[in-house]
Order: sequence, then C-alpha cells, then structure tokens
Amino acid sequence: MRVRMPEGLKVKWPEGLKLDLVTKFSVATLLPIIAIGVVITIFLNDLIDERAQDEAQRSARLVAEVGVSQLLIGNDLSGDLGQDTRDVVSRALSDNKLADVRISGLQIWNRDKRLLYTSERRLSNPSQAEFIAIESALQGDIRAVRGDNYQLTVFTNISTVGQQPTGLVEVRIPFADLIQEARSDLWSLYLVLMGGLLILFGSLYRLFASASRTLERRAAEKEHQALHDGLTGLANRGLFHDRLHQALRLGGREKHGVAVMIMDLDRFKEINDTLGHQSGDRVLQETARRLTRTLRETDTIARLGGDEFAILMPNVPDPAVSLSVADKIRQALNQPFMVQGLTLDVRTSIGIALYPAHGKDPETLIQRADIAMYLAKSAKTEVEIYTSERDQYSPSRLALVGEMREAIDQGEFILHYQPKINLMTGVVGGVEALCRWIHPLRGLIPPDEFIPLAEHTGLIDPITKYVIDEALKQCKLIREDDKQVPIAVNLSARSLLDENFPDFVAEALRKWQIPPSSLQFEITESTVVSDPKRALGVLSRLSQMGVGLSIDDFGTGYSSLSQLRRLPLNEIKIDKSFVMNMMDDENDLVIVRSTIDLGRNLGLQVVAEGVENEDIWNKLKELGCDYAQGYYNSRPMPGEELLRWLSITAKEWMV
Repeated sequence: MRVRMPEGLKVKWPEGLKLDLVTKFSVATLLPIIAIGVVITIFLNDLIDERAQDEAQRSARLVAEVGVSQLLIGNDLSGDLGQDTRDVVSRALSDNKLADVRISGLQIWNRDKRLLYTSERRLSNPSQAEFIAIESALQGDIRAVRGDNYQLTVFTNISTVGQQPTGLVEVRIPFADLIQEARSDLWSLYLVLMGGLLILFGSLYRLFASASRTLERRAAEKEHQALHDGLTGLANRGLFHDRLHQALRLGGREKHGVAVMIMDLDRFKEINDTLGHQSGDRVLQETARRLTRTLRETDTIARLGGDEFAILMPNVPDPAVSLSVADKIRQALNQPFMVQGLTLDVRTSIGIALYPAHGKDPETLIQRADIAMYLAKSAKTEVEIYTSERDQYSPSRLALVGEMREAIDQGEFILHYQPKINLMTGVVGGVEALCRWIHPLRGLIPPDEFIPLAEHTGLIDPITKYVIDEALKQCKLIREDDKQVPIAVNLSARSLLDENFPDFVAEALRKWQIPPSSLQFEITESTVVSDPKRALGVLSRLSQMGVGLSIDDFGTGYSSLSQLRRLPLNEIKIDKSFVMNMMDDENDLVIVRSTIDLGRNLGLQVVAEGVENEDIWNKLKELGCDYAQGYYNSRPMPGEELLRWLSITAKEWMV
C-alpha cells in the first residue's frame, strides 16, 4: 500500500486580513498537523481494510479446511450431495460450528463449477468477478470479491479425497464486522498518534506564544522609546511633531484653534552645577508629573531636550484660554521642589503661538512659540504670546539661513581687518579679523544681521572655522612680507563648548605654518558665563598651546571678577559704548578708568574700542591704556589693502 504525501503546504492569507503573529503561527502550524492527521487516517483506513480482508480470507480458509472439508471427507464432489449431507452442513452452519467466525452465506462448488450446496434461499447467478474468482480458486488460489452491503465473498478450494482440490467453498462474510473489529484494535494507536500531534502542537504553541509575547513587548518598548523621552516618559520631539501635524489637519478641517507652548526652566543650569545632574533629573521628572496633572488628557506634553518642554493644546477657541492654561502651569511649577532635603524655587518662561494666527505649519508654530518664550525670559514676564512686531527673525532674515549654507561653499564671506595701535609707541600691536558677507543680491551684509542667525542655527561652526583658516592665510602673507602682526578672531559660545576645537586650531596652525603666538581669540563675557567649567577647559588648552586670549566688550556682561581672574587671559577690551562717550559722560569715564586700572592690576593688556577722535586717543593715553582700536586709526580693510597699509603707515613692528 502506498500513500501519497502532500508535496508542500503553503498558507496564503487573504488580502486585507490582519492577524496577529500567534494566530498566524497557530493556523500555519495547525494546518500541516491536520494534513498529517488526514494522511494518518487514510493510511489507517487502508490498513484496516487490508487487515479485515486478510482476516476474512483466513476465516474463509478455516471454514473450508476445518469445517466443510471435515464434513465432506470421502465425497469426491463429482455428483450431487445427498440431502443428509446438506442437512449436516446446514446444521453446522446454523450452529456456527464450521469455524469461530460469523458467516452470512455458504456455497459449495465442484470442479465442474456446478453448485452442490447453498445456504441462500434464492439463487443468483455469479457475477463476472465471482466467475474469475472461482477459476482462480480451482487453480489453488484464494480470492475475495467485495460485494454490496459490506459483504465479502471468499473463494477457496477444498480437498475431500486425497490431496488434490475436489471443489471449492464460497464463503460470504459480513465485512463491516471485521472492519469494526480491526478498527477497534487500531483505534488506540490512532488516538496515541493524534494525541501526540496535538501535544506537539500545544508545545509549539506555548513556546511560540511566549516568544511572541516577548517580541511584542520588546517591540512595544522600542516603539515607546523611539517616541518618548527616556527620563520623563513624555513624548519626544518626533512624536510631538507628528501629533501637531494631526492637530493642524483636524483644526483646519473643523475650524478649531490650536495652541503650541514652548517653555523652559529658569536658572536650571544652576541646579545642575550646584547639586549635580541627578538632582537636575529629579527636577525634570517632577516637572513632567506636574505638567501631566495640570493639563488635559487630550493635550500632548513633550520634552524637547535639556530643560525645554513643548505643549500641544488642540481645540483652543481663543488666546485667553491658552493664557489661562499657561497661568495654571506657572502656578503648578512655582510650588517648591524638594531635592536632597533642599527646597528649590523653580520658575519657568512660557512662549505661546496660535494656529492659524501665527502660523499654519508645525515648524513655524514651534519657532514662533520659541521666540515668544525667549521674549518672556528676557522681559521676565514668564508668559508671552507671539507678536510679529517683536520678532527679530523676520521672514527675510530667516531666508538668509538657507542662503548662508551656500555662501560658505561659494566663498561669499570675506574678512576685513582693523588694526590695534600701541598708544605710547604707535606700533601696530595686531589686527582683528572681522567677517563680512558679500551677498550677490543684497550686497554687504553686516555681521550683526547674520552672526546671531548663524549662532542660532549652528552654522556658526563652519563660519568660525572658515574665518580662522582665512585669518591664518592672511597672517602667512604678512609674515612673508617680513612683518609679524598677530591676528585676532572672535569666538562664539559654541566653539568654547566644543572640546575638539583646540585640535582644529592646532591643525590649522600646522597647515599654514604659523606660530600660536600670532593667533589670538576674542571671547565675550556672556560666552564664558553660559558654561564656565567647559569653557575654562577649552581656553586652558588654547592658552597652553600659546594662543593669546582676550575678553571682548568688557563691561557689558555679568561675569564676576573672581571668575574673570581664573581665565587664562592676556588682554581685555573695553566696549566701545563706554569709550565713545567718555569725554561727555562722567560715568563712562569712570568705567574706562576703572577697567584700565583693573587690567593693569591683573597683569593684562587693555585695548579700548571705538576710538574715533584725537581727544579720546589722548585721554586714553593719559589714563595708561595700552592699545586703541577705532576709526581714528583705521577703518576695517580687506587683506590686500591691509598689506599696503602696513607697508606705508606702520612705524615699526612687534617681534
């Protein structure tokens, strides 16, 4: 018997049907198991059929050889059986003495194919299959023919005289009974096999379900991590943008207002610096909890980074509602924070932008809410709604950001140089490199317009590196003309916080073969105040390299003298706002005099900016100032003009 196994089972899911992974596994696994069960069932049925047929043939042989042959011994079956003989066979058949098997009919044939005995009341002609079976049986074979009503007719020869077959016996056996008996014998095996398959499926299901739950949990965790802030559990910038997009689409469709708030914690840096980042993290976590308790479930709260948070409020009917919510936030955060047993007073600044009045896309609304937040911080009003009148970043100025990227590559930035003159000797003590942008359409753009934008967008880094490279190139040209004039470059706070910046400077000096003493960096007090510890680390490395350091616009910042004293400075520059009016304003004169005395006491050179006439020049010389810089000496000039100016104007050169 051969059973054809399926070549393969491929599950194709209907289009549009969405099933979870466990269900798909269950279906994909159960189908092959069912197929195996079907194959086993077919196999067992065929086996049962064969076994029943073998049993029927065995029983028929037993009937013929043990039962009928014994009753007919000595009868050559060539003639008719006597009535007595037929009665004996009938009684044996009715008493079930022919064999231990149920028989539904019996017929005896002689070798001439003549019927000698039948238990049937009505005779019927043998079928074609039965005639063939009779022929085979007379030749010594045993043949079985399956008839209707689960009857199996078995033909087998008998020998009543001698060893040669003298006739044959036709035995009708109820085949259904034999199949039932065989099935009952194999049923336990069938149950064991199917039970084993089900146990296998159950084990695989449990293993896969457990693994699937683990994978789903990890996937959910990764998805949550990808969309939420790890410290506070709030939405991150990406999720906030996505929900803002959805809120604006819904607001545009249903004519609802949307409010975007940007807020940060005032003086948060002091908490980090004083109590450590762990305490700062606790303040951020408590801030997140208070915001969550204060706002609606439909609102979205996000941490954008550091101590900056964003709030999305859909369905805002008017600006008064957003102001009311901002006030609730302010009151919630103004409650004292308990950290390390200390009571901390945390204040916040909140900026608000409204859709559609202040913008119709997420980027514009977030930017303008950010501008409003900085206005609230600078004005110390805590909460501000965006107004275009107070926006320093007009569309035309913002357009410069995109153009600025191309300007760096196109070489549109140039350097002008303004000399610093020794008040006592007239010697050129150095020049300051000032960056200018020659826009192809707008012409000369002063640094006051593009430098703040560059700092805000991060473009200040490539601009600063460009300026340093060009300044060192100019310095090399000056040195090739047998003059040694240091060149000063202004640094932003971003450069001072870049720990790799000194490495870039060292590489640039090597590139142009310029000694570090010929390069000076000017920094403002505000750049140092933002992160004194990191700034001091960068400045110390630059100073150790031999690069000069100067505090620019001294007097306009808020740095303490103790902090100033720790910086590795060579020079301080008095801001021009004090110098230009010192002859008319006694207070400015006092500030200039005090700064010169301070510099002298600290062992620093002092440079006065904004020197525009001879009276100021003479007064500064009288006060003991070291250097003067301003229009009285020279306006800023391009590099080629500087070379000519140095050759004609300078009296002698510093070594």
